[in-house]
Amino acid sequence: MELISYGDSIPEGEYSLHSAFANAINFSRGSLIVSLVPPRAGAGPLNLVVAQLPPGAKKLRSTRFYFYVDENRLRKEPEARYDSAVPENADPDKVLAGLDALKDMLVRWAPPLSLAFIFDPALEKGFTRTFERHLLASFKKGVSHFRAGDCERGVKALRGLGLGLTPSGDDFISGLLAGYNFARLGMRFDTAARIERVYFHAGGSNPISDSFMRCSYEGRVNAKVLRLLKALSGGSRAELAAAAKAALASGHTSGADFCSGLVFALTEVLHNRGE
Repeated sequence: MELISYGDSIPEGEYSLHSAFANAINFSRGSLIVSLVPPRAGAGPLNLVVAQLPPGAKKLRSTRFYFYVDENRLRKEPEARYDSAVPENADPDKVLAGLDALKDMLVRWAPPLSLAFIFDPALEKGFTRTFERHLLASFKKGVSHFRAGDCERGVKALRGLGLGLTPSGDDFISGLLAGYNFARLGMRFDTAARIERVYFHAGGSNPISDSFMRCSYEGRVNAKVLRLLKALSGGSRAELAAAAKAALASGHTSGADFCSGLVFALTEVLHNRGE
């Protein structure tokens, strides 16, 4: 087994099998989830990227110098360690210009039933079934709380809302936290209080969502999101488009829901910076 990269947020210890899918084997230690993934999934703060997933893997152990996947020993080579920190020294004006373009890309390329509808009401027409319309109403109510500045009610309304391995509401909250942290760490805006208010009420939906949100809370993102943030910081329009397409391709609506939260948070911060 070949270890291509490993995340910088994986604590040492013993992990047991949580769940297994075609593109990920998830291991848990308490409420933390660490994922064994193939190269196409990409690097992440809690990902071990291997050339090929081992069938039937049951246990993971992390030590100072090695990972052990069942009987396989994988050395933690320093050059394979993925640095998941959000970019620093970003120019707010460049990010704002890129953000307008990203919002347009999100509206055009997001899959149906994602939270991208918050940027274009025309996308609400994709919610056609009775259940979907009820879900849409709940999403809109949660987002309205955020727009009114009530983070607590917004998080409580969206937490765990939606279908899939990671519900859409959780992905949106994770994107919010990543956006606020990019504003704080990358552009030196004072968003610490908002980050704490959101994260305080965010956990408890499911371990996979909770692990993603914990990373976003700590200012840690996967490689696709990191590429997107770098493109927002001054990359070419072509690079921003390529990065956006890659980020949106995560899961069914997960990538679009995360990006919706990211764009929402950055729009809020950058448009209100003069107030």
